[in-house]
Amino acid sequence: MKINKSILIFIVILLSQLNIYSQKFDSSDLYFEEAKKDIAEQNFTKAAKMSWRGLQISKNDLDLKVLLGKANLQLGKYDTARYVLKQVYDKRRKDIDVLQYLVTIEQTTKRYSDAICFVNELLEITPYSRGWHLRKIEIYKEMGNFEEAERALKRIYQIYPNDTEIESRYNYIMIGDGNDALKNKNYDDANVIYKTIIDNNPSNKDAYLGLIRNEILKGNPEVALQYTNRSLIELPSDRQLIEKKVGLLEQLGRHEEAIVFIQTDPNVSKDKFPELHSKTLPYLMQQSASFNEYNDTYEINKKLAEMNGNSESTAYVIKNALGKGYDVDAEYFLKKNIKRSPNNKKLLVQLKELYRPIKDKERFEKEVIELHEKFPNDTDITSDYNLVIYNRAKDLVINKQYGEALEIFNELVNFPDFTEESESQIFGIYLLQERYDEATDQIDKLIGLDPDNPDYLEKKSTLYQQMELFDDALEITRSLEQNYPLSQRYPTLYVSQIEAYATYLMREQRYRAVLPLVEDGLTRENNNKRLLDIAINASSAIPDYQKGINYGKSALTFYPNNKNFKLKLANLYSQNKQYDEAKGVLDSLRTVYVYDRNVKNALAEVLFYRARNQEEEGLVEEALVNYDSAVALNPADRGSLMRMVNLHIIQKPNDESLEFINNKLEKTPEDNFLLYKKGVVFELLQQYDSAYYYQKFREIDNPYEKQQWGLTLEVLRAAQLKNQLAATYLQASSDSVAFSTSIASLGYSHKYDEKNTFGANVNYAARRSGVGVQGGVNYSRIFSPTLYANAGVLFGNIFFPKFILYGDAYKGIGNGYEVQAGIRFSRLQNDINFITLNVGGTKTWEDILLTSKLSVLRDDQFTYFNLMAQTKINVNARKDYVTLIVSGGSAPFDTQLPEGETALLDFSNILIGAGYGYNISPKTAIIVNGTWINFKSPVTDSTSLFYLNQYNLSVTIVTKF
Repeated sequence: MKINKSILIFIVILLSQLNIYSQKFDSSDLYFEEAKKDIAEQNFTKAAKMSWRGLQISKNDLDLKVLLGKANLQLGKYDTARYVLKQVYDKRRKDIDVLQYLVTIEQTTKRYSDAICFVNELLEITPYSRGWHLRKIEIYKEMGNFEEAERALKRIYQIYPNDTEIESRYNYIMIGDGNDALKNKNYDDANVIYKTIIDNNPSNKDAYLGLIRNEILKGNPEVALQYTNRSLIELPSDRQLIEKKVGLLEQLGRHEEAIVFIQTDPNVSKDKFPELHSKTLPYLMQQSASFNEYNDTYEINKKLAEMNGNSESTAYVIKNALGKGYDVDAEYFLKKNIKRSPNNKKLLVQLKELYRPIKDKERFEKEVIELHEKFPNDTDITSDYNLVIYNRAKDLVINKQYGEALEIFNELVNFPDFTEESESQIFGIYLLQERYDEATDQIDKLIGLDPDNPDYLEKKSTLYQQMELFDDALEITRSLEQNYPLSQRYPTLYVSQIEAYATYLMREQRYRAVLPLVEDGLTRENNNKRLLDIAINASSAIPDYQKGINYGKSALTFYPNNKNFKLKLANLYSQNKQYDEAKGVLDSLRTVYVYDRNVKNALAEVLFYRARNQEEEGLVEEALVNYDSAVALNPADRGSLMRMVNLHIIQKPNDESLEFINNKLEKTPEDNFLLYKKGVVFELLQQYDSAYYYQKFREIDNPYEKQQWGLTLEVLRAAQLKNQLAATYLQASSDSVAFSTSIASLGYSHKYDEKNTFGANVNYAARRSGVGVQGGVNYSRIFSPTLYANAGVLFGNIFFPKFILYGDAYKGIGNGYEVQAGIRFSRLQNDINFITLNVGGTKTWEDILLTSKLSVLRDDQFTYFNLMAQTKINVNARKDYVTLIVSGGSAPFDTQLPEGETALLDFSNILIGAGYGYNISPKTAIIVNGTWINFKSPVTDSTSLFYLNQYNLSVTIVTKF
């Protein structure tokens, strides 16, 4: 029974999981919400699946791509995460979350240069972000580039001087500087450095060891011992310091004190230091055996003070214990005597002073506060009291209790010894609180207290920088440079402010103002990587590509292997149409970064620009080769693929274009763009069933355009129908003579197969003199994708010619051009014969067709001509169109009226017309055309000169079935 229950529970869990992973929605928004919830629950596998499914519905949804990238990052699929997130990055360059994920990916995969690039972009967005400055330092350290890490750390310490973590890292660097000073025998400089570190971090062992070593080298073992005692207050169990104290005591001949230290100090137990007790202690005892403890004046007075409290002996012991660092003895006898005389000021002060050098902060402060309560008017005690509350106020600042700290510092400014320091602390608080107006007043007050102090001017400069008053900040720093030419501190600060100013200007898109500023900074630090990078970016944005190229070359002289600079130089070469140079730079990168996607993409971009330029210059074959190479390098480069396919369709025969697209589809059979373009070629081949099938793959995001495209597809589907019927009515009139006439026509065609079409026409005209009818048949054939022809015969009576024979041929010659030639033979009712020769050409763009034709007519005696130009423009996705026509010559172009062909021969004429074709449905269209013809009489007598205007209006209905 228990087994059955277990199986049932397992099945329930399995079904619940299957239900989760089989969730399907109709909306990408629902997938987004589900994926977002999964990430919050740290179910990253499911989040990746949900976001991927959402992208199948909405391929360009950037928010879904962010979730997919984040999920893959958490799953450790760094390449996938990078690929997806960079698609978002290309569209949203300022997305902080995406940049943060990319930094994590590149740092984790040890692609440090890319990681630094993304951190720099984050710092352009948030230039005062403490976290990203520290992250940049961390990456530099992982790279092994400690020089850049140290430089970056010193700069951030200037921005955040009160930050404890940054201060700690800064102190680490200072240790190295102190050690260097010690090696170079600059003992005073080394002491200053080590003491500064200890003031910042009282537990810094390396600084203590540096001080001790420094004093020993200077020949001051007693001072070295004092520093050792001080260090053991902070690090009481440190072996190295303990051994150092024992060694110094032995060196000073104070063997007994060393023995007592080893035997009595709880931090030097036998368990922790067995060798000190087993070897060092016997040695010390042997060294001291030659001395009799009763011959030691100190020991004698100590015993006297202990036995009878002799005041002279007690004073002697306390004085010597304090002077020689016998802290235990000093504390014992002081407390013992304070119990006898609790208000003895001298003893209380001595006890306070005992705690000061041994850094027992709590006991020292307790004694100071009690003394101040008892002796509030004592100057020395008040000074110590002020020091205590000053330090407490500094602790309040560290804990961000700014209000309480301000109260203390405002009180301390009334004491001369603390005025300047307290005013400085008040300034620091205002700066932390971003109370810039008050901070400005405060720094001016400090400068008034000490006008010659360069630190205050530096702080004012830093304040102006934070207020984004960069020009004022630079002016102050520039004056500090001039006044202190030997100091490297101020040029470094100046360059860092130039960096901040340039970053600000780039963010404000004031690119032209950036370059003079950067040039100023580079005069001080010509190898500054950040300034060179900004100069390149600004030159590109202006754009001044040649100047950007010069900056890129300069950067590479300092950083010859820097991938980022090479990529930017290649891009600038490409923008400047120096494609060979751009390709050369990227080829050199590819030898090092063989599989680097950024390098491949950059080379693909260069090839794209070169191909586009070649396309504009008419170098079709070269453009196609470069487009193809760009796609091979970067399969995600849709721009190159699209332009290559479109160029092929326009410039190459349709059958070649179809074969080309099919070859591409073998590699990416689900590429909707290629499938759609295959449908376009089929439409050009008049294979409408295939055109309809493939053009359905076109991707359209706009709902309205998608609806209109649906109508276009229906038109294509209607083009598959084999039968077509057209009915036309034309009305002609004139404002020059009493003239009005009309004609009606009916035409039918049947598409027998893919190549052959048969048709028939009937024209009807009624006049006062009778009824005219004309009928005939026609035939058209497609011989190849670029060659087709038609021919026909018409028979008529009364108004119409007795018969007409005609034939036309059309040939495509590439690049959207087509030529035509035709012949027409007409015999009129009066047995006059006309032969007409037609030649012309057509140019097709995507939605525009332009046609021109020359017609030459010859009867038995004379020759006539007509030159015509016509354009057809598609106005919407439904393929409604507008036509415009103009013609002129000695014979009319418009031969629709039966009597028009001969009635006005040798009349000079100009025809202007327009029309509109409207698709009522995919199968049915109505066409309205109107023309105006102005005839000029050939009579040369000026008194008989006259003009004749004719107006034609026709309506045609075409339907397929």
